[in-house]
Amino acid sequence: MSEHESDKQPTAATEGGVTPVQQTATEPAKVETPAAAPVATKSKSKAGLYIAAIVIVIVTLLIVLFLLEKAGRSSTGIFDSYLAAQENSVVVAVVNGEEITGKDLSVSIQQFNQAALAQGVDTTNPEVVADIRSQALEVLINTTLLRQAALAEGITVSDEETAQRLDTIEEEIGGAEVLQARIDELGLTRANLEEDIKEEIVIQSLLDTLFAETDMVVTEEEILAVYDAAGGVDAGLPPLEEVRDQVEAQVRSTKEQEIIDAYLTDLKDEAEVELK
Repeated sequence: MSEHESDKQPTAATEGGVTPVQQTATEPAKVETPAAAPVATKSKSKAGLYIAAIVIVIVTLLIVLFLLEKAGRSSTGIFDSYLAAQENSVVVAVVNGEEITGKDLSVSIQQFNQAALAQGVDTTNPEVVADIRSQALEVLINTTLLRQAALAEGITVSDEETAQRLDTIEEEIGGAEVLQARIDELGLTRANLEEDIKEEIVIQSLLDTLFAETDMVVTEEEILAVYDAAGGVDAGLPPLEEVRDQVEAQVRSTKEQEIIDAYLTDLKDEAEVELK
């Protein structure tokens, strides 16, 4: 084939005229898809921006709600379980390296609240709320110090003693079902209660030792002084002879509390107590 013939090769003769063979072979390459692609990409980009904006708004709202509920200024309930878990795990005090958690404090506050309600106290009053929290935390710190001191003295309690005390509590409170309801109400388990009972027995054993070491005598003068301070017969009280045992028990309890307070003061002077 000559160069001249080769130059004519790109076209083919037909009855209708000249058909550009090369153009037909490459026609798909001229379909205007490149122009359509940027439009689709632009639409996807806008959709992505809308979704991102919505996500940002939702996250922002959730953060605001969380902060409001944490501050007690909102009560949607959305974060109740999370906030409760967070409060339960937070450390509120450390006594000689032993942590007291928000869970411990919550249970103690509940017990104080119930005692206050039984006396007709308004537990929604901010001052009462703060006072109850302070007292509840103080009791936890004192209890921890006394238990640590008892263990340091080698005082222990058997499972049998714990079981006996648990049976007594169950009987006094009105039966197993009532006791279990009480345990559930405080968010505890039976194992938690058994540990508390062991702690109670250990501490009481320590205190009994302290009382025995102290020459504590309740005198007739002290009994009479308490009776007179209460108003005596003039205040409508029964004759002293009828309430002597109760008055004596009150005097003895006051003396015991003074011994405990003095002992706790000594423990705190030697302890490392850090409030969080």
